[in-house]
Amino acid sequence: MKTILTIAIIGWVSLSIFAQTPPNTKPQFAGGDKALVDFINNTMRYPDEAQKQRWEGKALIAFTVNEDGTLANVRALKSSSFIVLDNEALRIVKMMPKWIPATENGVNKKEMVVLPIVFDLSRKDILFK
Repeated sequence: MKTILTIAIIGWVSLSIFAQTPPNTKPQFAGGDKALVDFINNTMRYPDEAQKQRWEGKALIAFTVNEDGTLANVRALKSSSFIVLDNEALRIVKMMPKWIPATENGVNKKEMVVLPIVFDLSRKDILFK
C-alpha cells in the first residue's frame, strides 16, 4: 500500500511538472522579423513629392491582428508629419499577408500591433518611383 501511494504521488508530481499551459505569444509576421523588414523594403515606394521635397520621417501604424491572422482597423497612430508618407505607410500595411495571431493559453486572440515605418532618403534598399 505504501509503495502504491508513493508511486501515485510521484506520478502526480511528474504530471504537474510536465503538464504546462502553452505559452502566450504575440502576433508575428509570417516568416519573422526579417521577413517583415524585407516585405516593407520591397513594397515601399517613396512618393515623388516626398523625394523632391526631401521629406523624411517615421509613421507609427496601428492595426489589429484578428484571431484568423487577418489585419483590421489599420490607422496612423502617429504621423510622420507628411500625409504622403503616412499614406504610403498605410498602403504598405494594408498590402500585408495574414499574420500569425497572438495566443493566450493556446487559443488565438485579437491583439493590436503598432509598427513603425521609417522613411529615410539615404537608404539604398528602398525603391523610388
